[in-house]
Amino acid sequence: NYVEKNYMSRGKAIIPVKLEKISDLYMKHDYKQMELSDSICDYIEEIAYMIPINTDIVLEIHCPEIDEELQNKIKKNIKNNFGMEIDDNEYDLSINNRRAAIFTVAGIILLIISILIENYGRIFADLLSVVWWVALWDMIEILVLDNQEIKWKRLNNQQLYDSTITFVFDNAEMENKEEKKDEAKL
Repeated sequence: NYVEKNYMSRGKAIIPVKLEKISDLYMKHDYKQMELSDSICDYIEEIAYMIPINTDIVLEIHCPEIDEELQNKIKKNIKNNFGMEIDDNEYDLSINNRRAAIFTVAGIILLIISILIENYGRIFADLLSVVWWVALWDMIEILVLDNQEIKWKRLNNQQLYDSTITFVFDNAEMENKEEKKDEAKL
């Protein structure tokens, strides 16, 4: 209900992003203005996490009026940001899959060794049984829990990458704020 009430409009999820100035969209020291700020990304990702995966997202950027060229640059930077996040998710999944494969092979080898030496050294065989069990358990944890979390993040990032980006120019609102500041000074 919260998402439906606050973010849904005509079957799409609207995530509003309020910018006092365009530079607020980027990292503080990013003079090329290519890297989105952590606070903006966290805000967008937090809301997107609540939105069902099959729902289209519209990122609605509320800002002072800007030209078409700057709008296209901002759209490209937002797409690049979430595209890089998707690449990071894919990399994390590949690393996890390799780790799971290593734990599986190690666990099976230790299981075989513990079975073979069971008659020769009971204490050592029991110790190996614990180690192979831990190795296989870690493999299951990686494949079931860790990878599932990364896959959900990847789906959310894909949903944001595919989002529509629109601009709402709040010039009248900005001018009213400036007038109020001027009146307060008097």
